[in-house]
Amino acid sequence: MSRTPTTRAAAVVVLPGIWIVGAALSAALADTVSGQEQDRLQRSIQGPVTREAVTRSLVLVPEDAVGGAPTEMSLMLGISFEFDSADLTDRARRDLDNVADALNGPELAGTRLTIEGHTDASGSAVYNLRLSQQRANAVVAYLTGRGVAAGRLHAVGFGEHRLLAGADETDDRQRRVEIVRAF
Repeated sequence: MSRTPTTRAAAVVVLPGIWIVGAALSAALADTVSGQEQDRLQRSIQGPVTREAVTRSLVLVPEDAVGGAPTEMSLMLGISFEFDSADLTDRARRDLDNVADALNGPELAGTRLTIEGHTDASGSAVYNLRLSQQRANAVVAYLTGRGVAAGRLHAVGFGEHRLLAGADETDDRQRRVEIVRAF
């Protein structure tokens, strides 16, 4: 787990195709988001997406504050949608079940989160903005259906406006959803 300077204040869970994002892509994400320079603690799960792994990755511990507490945390996961749609795959539902269990657990109870939808740059900007909002809404709907209070979640679509650096603009990794926790 490492700190990477970035440009947004919050904790992020990225959810796109069926892949687990490694440290290189985490650093690339940190370099691509525009805005005020912030300190982001980024984490990824190497292995199954379990309740325990999600909880461990989204809870701030004293070691995280060495050199100053981060203003955001980022957990990179892989969640997939059907092609050109906001329909979650079966694998995505299983992973989101564990995310919901973690968000409903005592360590994260009451935490407010922003669900951000992102797309690649294929298609029109207007279409991509709408699709990214639909995907963010789909994740919010699924999590609320699993007992996460709707008032804790806010969906926002960014379309193709926050592409990952180091990946082609039409790369599968661009199609993602981020769950952001601000401090």
